[in-house]
Amino acid sequence: MIRPAIVEPRPWHFPKLLRSSLDSGLELAFINLPGQALASVELVLPGPLEAEPREMEGVATVVLHSCDEATITLPDIVERLELQGAAMLGKSTWGYTRLGLSAPARRLPKALELFASVVREPAFDESDLAHHVETQIAAWKTRMASPTAVTRESLNASLFGLEQREGRPLAGSPETLEAITREAVREWHEHMWVPEGSTLILAGDLNGLDTEELMAPLETWQGKRAPAPPPQGIPGRPGIVLVDLPQAAQTVVQVFVPTPGRRDPDWAALKLGGHIMCGAFASRLNLELRERLGYTYGVSGGVSARRTGGSLVLATALNNNSAADATARILDALLSPGPFTDGEVRDAARYLVQASPLQYETAADVTVQAAALIAVGLDPSFVDHHHTALANTTAEQVNAAWRANICPEDVTIAIGGPAKFLEPGLQAAGIQATLIG
Repeated sequence: MIRPAIVEPRPWHFPKLLRSSLDSGLELAFINLPGQALASVELVLPGPLEAEPREMEGVATVVLHSCDEATITLPDIVERLELQGAAMLGKSTWGYTRLGLSAPARRLPKALELFASVVREPAFDESDLAHHVETQIAAWKTRMASPTAVTRESLNASLFGLEQREGRPLAGSPETLEAITREAVREWHEHMWVPEGSTLILAGDLNGLDTEELMAPLETWQGKRAPAPPPQGIPGRPGIVLVDLPQAAQTVVQVFVPTPGRRDPDWAALKLGGHIMCGAFASRLNLELRERLGYTYGVSGGVSARRTGGSLVLATALNNNSAADATARILDALLSPGPFTDGEVRDAARYLVQASPLQYETAADVTVQAAALIAVGLDPSFVDHHHTALANTTAEQVNAAWRANICPEDVTIAIGGPAKFLEPGLQAAGIQATLIG
């Protein structure tokens, strides 16, 4: 048997979008993917969570999860969607809500009729709303039983403060969820689920389908977007906090450093630096803390975009005995790294560019990425430009970007574990942490 030769992959480009719009103000983006028999729809609905009533936070999430239980004209919408082989899913995040649909491309005409009914006229029956409120409260309790989730919530609260929306739970707390009324749900839907400013993305094998006919059910969707407060999410005073979790068998360490965002000239260089530092199995920190010292099963992280700029984040779970030394090593690695080498940068760029097509194997993968970019005002062609920038960034540029943007005065760390045990080790390592919890 002859071993196949290893060759450079052919150039890959993010699929092209065909853009149009409806008179209502709804923007449309069609992506034809021949051979993708399972089509995907993503509806991007701008709506910062700062617009939620303070006393009923979580209403955006409840609206999203209850919208497809029944509609005013189709109380059996669930069964009708199932008959078409269709499924709905979505997510509410800090700046927007994303409502998705997957269905066989050949059944799109009927599936999109049902989708339009969900978007336009959800029934929001009291029993359905009560069920989803209970579900979100149960999910909150589950998260609060997880040291990782508790540490993450504490990190957000420390970063943004409880006066900023991002300093409080994304899907609300039991107190705010229990206060949600049917009137508040309908009001959120009426003011935020409107075509004006929204974008619908449709990807799949569209050959033989009339896109105008497909969009016809959405022609009757009307509404004007209510004014919304500006997004917050501005990191405040950095520092190190120790979250007391007396029964935790491991210590969770989570790090946040604000960075510039996607539009900044340093973005590609920071992405490469983040991948080298903590984004790959062979990253510097994983090799140090996992392979050489045996402190952890792994370190994960990297540089990622936020709605306001970007951030370097990393997380790991450690043996309690090694937590203080590991935290000191993480700080040293981030703030006083040895120079990134040509080989490291070349390998990171090759991986990030050449593995990228694997992230977009399905129509759903493509629409989710397109939705994330469109939601922040970027064209999905950004993916191709970013790959070019990654491939052409030098080690010198990565080192310069890291020195300019990863600064000691900007680092926030949350350490979750048994404080009584951890405090002496942290103090011995010269790490001053504020105890909370």
